[in-house]
Amino acid sequence: MLTKFHKALLALLVVQIGIAAFVLSGHDDSVALKEQPVLAGFDAAQVTRVQIFEGTAPAKVAVDLAKRDANWVVASAFDYPVAASKVTDALSPLAKMAAAEPIATQSARHKQLKVADDDFERKLVITMNGKDVTLFIGAAAGGRRTAVRVGGEGKVWGASGVTAFAFGSEPRLWVDTRYLDVPHDDVVKMTVVKDGSTTELFKATPSPTGSGSGSGSAAPAGAPQWTATVNGAPFVLAADESIDVAAIDRAISGASTIELAAPADPKRDAAHPTATITLDRKATGTTTPAPVVIDVIADGTKYWVHDRSSPRAILVDKPRLEDSVKLDRDQLVKKASAKATKPPIGAPGGTPDIKLPEGFPGME
Repeated sequence: MLTKFHKALLALLVVQIGIAAFVLSGHDDSVALKEQPVLAGFDAAQVTRVQIFEGTAPAKVAVDLAKRDANWVVASAFDYPVAASKVTDALSPLAKMAAAEPIATQSARHKQLKVADDDFERKLVITMNGKDVTLFIGAAAGGRRTAVRVGGEGKVWGASGVTAFAFGSEPRLWVDTRYLDVPHDDVVKMTVVKDGSTTELFKATPSPTGSGSGSGSAAPAGAPQWTATVNGAPFVLAADESIDVAAIDRAISGASTIELAAPADPKRDAAHPTATITLDRKATGTTTPAPVVIDVIADGTKYWVHDRSSPRAILVDKPRLEDSVKLDRDQLVKKASAKATKPPIGAPGGTPDIKLPEGFPGME
């Protein structure tokens, strides 16, 4: 038999079940889990500066990108021009970053996810409409997402489409690394001046040769061939020496196609360079292009390089330009390899001509 107490308990249970049913029926997962922009109102077109930090605080700016009129430059690297699409490609995904719920809120998790104030993969200080916003980009957060945190907030979001590696911490990752590109076949002469000596490589067309018949006819001239001089004097080759055509090709290729390792100071004093390299190019119709003149200065493991016709200078890894800078006779002349030859049997120094006696086994 139900007492008043039991009836009260049953009534309370019914109320609790009703409340639970109401909460569950009113909970809309599609609304609760709807992703929201991490950087609300972000517009890449309005960004005028991006400062990129790497590692731990206190960190210095690794790369400072600034917009000059309509163009971007690496302000931290002598205002070297940024490749047009690279800033757009890096910033565009930031506008699309979205997440539903934070993956962490505790400061202890900030370090684990590499988005702490003093421990991060990348810290970006982005200037937009005259205001700065700080964004930390950290480690992978699973599901092809990356941990990100807006500076000043404790929440960490898992965002897709963005990684720390999209914001390179070296200037060369933001610029066109091809500094000089002269087609190899366009070079008709290369001059290297260093240590008071001048070495020249140039194409010369062999003169027509007579037929030897006395008729006065001559064979046509051959294709242009590379030859070399030092201080204006042709190389004098010994009988076992010849011009190393492969060495010439390496020297010209190194100087005509130059890749940047890092931007450099174009105002550096180049009055006494390690070497000056001049490339003369073949004429196009009636127009002969101006020579390309490059000053080179040894700088540790790199060369400082400046094309005199350019407002920019760069650093180049030494191995890339070594064959051009160190051009000299020793590099351009090769000796015929000495091949040991066996004298014929019976010849002086050869195997003796042994005669076997008659009746020796195996002799008929």
